[in-house]
Amino acid sequence: MSDLLFDQFLIPFFIRFFFVFSLIGMATGAGLIFFPARMHQVFEQGNRWISVRRRMKWLEVPRNIDMALYRFARRMGGVLIALAAYSTFVLVTQVNAGGMVSVVGADKTVDPMLALIVADTVRWALVAGGLLGIVVIGLVLFSPDTMKGVGKPADQWYSTRTWLRGLDQMHMGIDTWVRGHPRAMGSLMVLGALVVNINFGLMWFARG
Repeated sequence: MSDLLFDQFLIPFFIRFFFVFSLIGMATGAGLIFFPARMHQVFEQGNRWISVRRRMKWLEVPRNIDMALYRFARRMGGVLIALAAYSTFVLVTQVNAGGMVSVVGADKTVDPMLALIVADTVRWALVAGGLLGIVVIGLVLFSPDTMKGVGKPADQWYSTRTWLRGLDQMHMGIDTWVRGHPRAMGSLMVLGALVVNINFGLMWFARG
């Protein structure tokens, strides 16, 4: 199934995508060569500055979920422990790596042994996650003070606006160079797009 998906869908999709994209690149490069002033007007319509800091501002608002967590802990704790225990029991007793590999069709790949190793690793990681979830929920229910002490070092506020400050700076070096040398840039785009077009065009017609 995975090989059929790859051969019949993914490869033809990427071949057509790059073929069409190369045609667009050739048209853009030709426009820069023969109609640079008009192409600058087209580019100006697409050059829009989007402030990342403004869009991500809502992430800077601290939200305290501890009160809600401990308030409804007893109501939800039993249900969550039951679900975690059931899923862990099923993973240990009724799920095996070979079955997981067969379901996704990975047993027909080049290296089925690697697929088995990956599937078994995922299975035991889910088991470990279920056991850890039971322990955490148990601490919330029966020893909330201990849980608060364990979680306190992780309760740190991280400023995304500080990390993303550099993304709000506009870098116009390439735009300035293209504006000053439109025909040179157009020629490079046409040549590069022509190579891509010929390559993927041959691949398209060879598969057809």
